[in-house]
Amino acid sequence: MLSQPSENALALNQISKTYAGKQVLSQLNLAVPYGSVFAFLGNNGEGKSTTIRVLTGLEAPDAGSVTICGNSLYTKRRSLLSRTARFVPDYRLLHRLGGLIDAPSLYPNLTAAEFLSIGCRIKGLPVSEIDRVLAVVSLTGAAKRHIGQFSLGMKQRLAIAHTLLGDPKLLILDEPTNGLDPSGIRDIRQLLSELPASTGTTVFFSTHNLDEVEKMATRFAVLKDGRIRFESDIPSWKAAQQFNMTLEVGDANAAHTVLLQHGFQSTMTNPNALRVEGLPRDEQPRLHALLVNEGIELFQSYQSKTSLEQWFTNEHTD
Repeated sequence: MLSQPSENALALNQISKTYAGKQVLSQLNLAVPYGSVFAFLGNNGEGKSTTIRVLTGLEAPDAGSVTICGNSLYTKRRSLLSRTARFVPDYRLLHRLGGLIDAPSLYPNLTAAEFLSIGCRIKGLPVSEIDRVLAVVSLTGAAKRHIGQFSLGMKQRLAIAHTLLGDPKLLILDEPTNGLDPSGIRDIRQLLSELPASTGTTVFFSTHNLDEVEKMATRFAVLKDGRIRFESDIPSWKAAQQFNMTLEVGDANAAHTVLLQHGFQSTMTNPNALRVEGLPRDEQPRLHALLVNEGIELFQSYQSKTSLEQWFTNEHTD
């Protein structure tokens, strides 16, 4: 019997996985709270796809546990022909999640409604589910159109609609915006960011599109060498980031000297401009005051914050 939900929609505890003698996942720990849009980041070859296959029941771990909605996904069993016990997924529990791994396989000769009706029959769901999930992904008006006429973005939304059949509590997506044009990316971003509020579904997705993570995720984790190396909610990460500032001044050389004397690292970009990097937010007024008090003309000041892509490149790329 499945238990009641815990505080996390998904939890991985001490997950390890080895392929051909290579350790891909090493005592991986991760918790995805209910109601979150959780981004799973990492360079190619770090184990993101393996992790997703483990938590969707496609690959059994060598050690550790996966918990979905408070229930253990794997139990150790010994088959009749084997002396060694191995992890086996509880397929009843997999009905609580929807997964989209790799590019979706759709039938171009079917309409959207016909395609979803197949999923309803397989899962034993009423056909009323078709209208519900099409509304969630904003494809109600395309229900009777053939899938072959869909754009890539529409196909991706239809594939997500298919994963939402049966109202799963957890949605797992592997690179959901991969290959989409800006319009398609925007549609997927809006859809995923609104899912927890509109359906109560928690979203866990892997991606290389770090710009989109800042716009739609509530939390993220970085996988490196088979382990989580960093994890944070987006607001806390943003608050901790430093600023870069570009200053237009009367004398960049004099300004550079003053700032250097007071511990600021700056780079002159031309005789009347310089750039200061790694500046805490509360230091900006002091920097301006230093220049003005030294009689240096300050014409304009522009600031920019470190993006997630810049931060990831600096901190987590060899």
